Amino acid sequence: MRTKLLMLFAVLGLMLSQSIYAQPKTVTGTVTDATTNESLPGVNVIIKNTTTGTTTDYNGAYSISVAPGQVLVFTFVGYASQEVTVGASNRIDVRLSPDVEFIDEIVVVGYGTQKRVNLTGSVSTVNVEKTLEARPIADAARGLQGTMPGLSVVIPSGEIGSDPLINIRGQIGSIVGGSSPLILVDNVEVPSLQMLNPDDIESISILKDAASASIYGAKAAFGVVLITTKKGARVEGVNVTYSGNVSFQNISKKMEMAQLEALEYSLLAAERIGNTVTGAFWKVTREGYEKAVEWQEKWAGVVKPDDPMLYGRDWYVDADNYKIGLRTYDAYDYMIREWTPTQLHNFSVNGKTGRTDYNISLGYLDQTGIIKPSKIDDFKRYNGSVKLGTEVTDWLKVNVGMLYSKRNKRHAYSTSSTTADPWLYLYRWGPTYPFVTEDGLPTRNPAYEMSAANTANQENNYTSVTGGLEITPLKDWKIIFDYTHSNLEFITKRPGTSFAARNTWSAAVPKLDENGERVYVDSSTGQVVPSGTPGAIPAYQLSMWYTAPGGNPDHIYRRAMNEQRNTLNLYSTYALNVLDDHQFNFMLGMNRVGYADAYNWSQTTQLIDYSNPQFDLAYGTMTNSGGEYWESQLGFYGRLNYNYKDKYLLEGNLRYDGTSKFPTHLQWRWFPSFSAGWIVTEEPFMEWSKPILSMFKLRGSWGTIGDQTVSNSLYIPTMGGSQSNWLLGGAKLYQFATPGAVSADVTWQDITTLNLGFDARLLKSRLGITLDWFIRDTENMIVPQEGLPATFGTGAPQGNFGSLQTKGFEIQVDYNHRFQNGLGINLTATLSDAITKITKYGSTQSIDSWYVGKTYGEIWGYETDRLFQKEDFVYDSEGNLIKVTVPNEAGSANYTIYQLADPANVAIQGRLQAGNFLFMPGDVKFVDLNGDGYINPGNRLIKGADGKPDHGDLKIIGNSTPRYMYGFRADLDYKGFDLSFFIQGVGSRQVWGSGFLAIPGFHASDGATPKAFATDFWREDRTDAFYPRPYNLAGSSTTLNMVPQTRYLLNMSYLRIKNITFGYTLPSTITEKIMLSRVRVYAALENFFTFDHLGTLPIDPEEVQGYSMWNSSYYNMGRTGVGVPTFKSASVGLQVNF
Repeated sequence: MRTKLLMLFAVLGLMLSQSIYAQPKTVTGTVTDATTNESLPGVNVIIKNTTTGTTTDYNGAYSISVAPGQVLVFTFVGYASQEVTVGASNRIDVRLSPDVEFIDEIVVVGYGTQKRVNLTGSVSTVNVEKTLEARPIADAARGLQGTMPGLSVVIPSGEIGSDPLINIRGQIGSIVGGSSPLILVDNVEVPSLQMLNPDDIESISILKDAASASIYGAKAAFGVVLITTKKGARVEGVNVTYSGNVSFQNISKKMEMAQLEALEYSLLAAERIGNTVTGAFWKVTREGYEKAVEWQEKWAGVVKPDDPMLYGRDWYVDADNYKIGLRTYDAYDYMIREWTPTQLHNFSVNGKTGRTDYNISLGYLDQTGIIKPSKIDDFKRYNGSVKLGTEVTDWLKVNVGMLYSKRNKRHAYSTSSTTADPWLYLYRWGPTYPFVTEDGLPTRNPAYEMSAANTANQENNYTSVTGGLEITPLKDWKIIFDYTHSNLEFITKRPGTSFAARNTWSAAVPKLDENGERVYVDSSTGQVVPSGTPGAIPAYQLSMWYTAPGGNPDHIYRRAMNEQRNTLNLYSTYALNVLDDHQFNFMLGMNRVGYADAYNWSQTTQLIDYSNPQFDLAYGTMTNSGGEYWESQLGFYGRLNYNYKDKYLLEGNLRYDGTSKFPTHLQWRWFPSFSAGWIVTEEPFMEWSKPILSMFKLRGSWGTIGDQTVSNSLYIPTMGGSQSNWLLGGAKLYQFATPGAVSADVTWQDITTLNLGFDARLLKSRLGITLDWFIRDTENMIVPQEGLPATFGTGAPQGNFGSLQTKGFEIQVDYNHRFQNGLGINLTATLSDAITKITKYGSTQSIDSWYVGKTYGEIWGYETDRLFQKEDFVYDSEGNLIKVTVPNEAGSANYTIYQLADPANVAIQGRLQAGNFLFMPGDVKFVDLNGDGYINPGNRLIKGADGKPDHGDLKIIGNSTPRYMYGFRADLDYKGFDLSFFIQGVGSRQVWGSGFLAIPGFHASDGATPKAFATDFWREDRTDAFYPRPYNLAGSSTTLNMVPQTRYLLNMSYLRIKNITFGYTLPSTITEKIMLSRVRVYAALENFFTFDHLGTLPIDPEEVQGYSMWNSSYYNMGRTGVGVPTFKSASVGLQVNF
């Protein structure tokens, strides 16, 4: 009995002790991201095997009552869950690691979100934090370059404040219409990503095929850039964030223009045809060149770039009254300001109180340009946004928001011309063209004109106001309504001036002193000396040059434009689950977009006060004009998603779209799209693959979207009007031109896309592969009607007579892993390609037109063999080349050529000769592709009348569209340190250049020559040179030695290290002590290293000749590389969460 009692007391004691030991206690702690040390709000903290739990607040902190020995489970979307057993400590801090299985699990799509695993369309997303955060970039588009397959972002110039060119899947979608994607911010169209602060962006999705983009209707024909901005918090609390960086930028590629070598090049080009002098305003002679060589030996390093020019030392007038320059000038010294500063600051407040969530942000960008002589060269942007959401009831939420952006670009206004601005002249005149003062007065040159110019500005003010409702009548039924009014104001002001400088373009005049006596200078030093001094020569000076009254830019100009968009979205969604296996999602909706703009401009010439240019202070000719434009679209749509056991996926979309751009009876059309997916790894027969293959999905889509990115007057005949010079009653008559011919049945262009692809995750989802292959057809493409006689009297009407097709592929591979020592690694590589062909465009066979089968961007030219050498020709007894005549191809006339040493094996190139140019040693020898003994282009036809090729020795030698675009990003982090680098490039792109920087001898007499040409051209002592013997092509880029050909085709492929960033995040144990939740410092390099095939040519490989923000088709006469150079930058920055 005693034994039983002892056992009973022992059991009771043990139970009592356990009860005392297991008394609940309060455990607190903080949950942070293991990669960034950033606090994680909204993490679920649950006591395992119970329903008891809590969530972390905005600072990642939590508090929970739990007994020792129980297990806390920490879970958060996108992170691997973690379990921690409660011990004696009252504090448990947890670091959650990103879970690769759930990275980007939720993807933003048209009017909603979907799980990535359930996507059936072609949608790419980007990690916004890694891609845009901590980069010294002015806009999101620059940050997206190379990050997603199929997205093409081209930065055609270094002009600050300019927009990159964005395309999705190819460079063209329609010949007459547009090809740009629809850019949406929170489902509302915006005209430019420049107006959006990258720091305000929450997510970016690129909708590439018809199935994913068609829900947005007519404007989404060529894809959608879908951006959502940051909203209010999900949990109670307030988070204050500041981020900022300071960067310094410099020209990314040195402008290596020839100096003395350029003079030699120009001189040899002239001497080749028997001339002894060449040059435009500053001449080059053999004597002058030799003296310039002597000047370099004596004065280089002594005379500084900004020292004034002196007659006698730096230039002289020869016996023929020509100005001869001896001193050479490097434009870089006068035009480029090195390491200019830029600052970027962002401040935001995000939180939730009660049933109201909010996000407020402010942003400021101040970017200084690299143009040295400008009084002001900068771009500033101010951003502000507010988002507010309130749950009025359990079934009603009200959302309001406002977005404001002010952009202001200021620059030197030295000319109204966009086809010949200072950058063109910078690359036109030879190196003896002066950039410095004479006698204390400026000389006429591009740097002076920009320094004397007043400052113009281009201001854009954008305001967008949104209000909306979210109604939830039932748990799975939502009705969403929102209305947005946006207003974009453009203001352009160009205050002109009048130039007064020594005229470098005219003949020199005798230099006289204040008494009217001739001044003499020492012929070596340029110093003024008495006339009888040994070596004294009579001095000359440049005459004065003034802008003619009312001449360019003696005027004041102002243009104002206002754009308004009104966007209404109304849609309803309903989710239905039948027996857990069948999941349906329904959507019905409508959207309407109304657009209107109005503009006016005025200009008055002959300013009274050049330091204060105003309309009231100008008295010359006044001109003005204006106009208005409007359009609207209305669409009704529906979408059905079906998911069977997370294995079989179907989606169908149907839109009924109307537009104001076509005749009434053709304004409305139905546009369907469908997609399907099969998650193969969910099949029982794939169970064997689970250890390696985590997920494998096949998907495909087909759909049609209507395109209406054309003029809204294609079907309306219009007549242009103007004042004539005929007088009636003393007044000028108004006259009208012939009305244009139109097609009354012009209608939608149909953009039909077929997309096939797969998504795979391997190695426990650490490795991911996505592949897409697509065909996009533009059917019923609007093109001019053919078959009209030359006497028709006006342009051909345009109608739906053509078509083109774009084919391509896209692949993305990513790898994510965290090692046991804490090192995390994330690698992403992308590759894409697209090619477009004409499939219907009348009956033309011309290789210079849109013949059927033509590849967009193709370049026709000759195949280069080599440069002719002396042994290819016959010489007379005195060593001179011998001229002979040979019959032409038809035998109807003769060519005069230099006699060939082996005429049986060298084709006659007489067809390519002109004027006094005859092919000789050092000139280009072409390949006789058709073997007829002549080099010629035939009739430039794909097929002649006999059905055979008729393009002579021409062939397709390249393509100007970017091909094989790729990107590679690596992110590493370890114990608060992070390192990332991003590589982007284009695998294939060719351009046949135009102008001084791309064509050797383009205008040899004008003198500007890249160092690459002037140091590697053929001479008798340099027969292995790359470039041909100099010859003045007189402003042509497609003649004589420089007809389009393989040898001198510019290879524009490149690899660019876009970004390198190194950062450090302070441990939370430190930041908590200073009342901060996160602090990160970093340093970054942007565009710092570029590897291309252009050598030292001062051309950026992304160059789009003829394009700039000032003129998108013929900027600076379409010449290659002639514009503001691109730049690189280095920055340091700080990110703080309070």
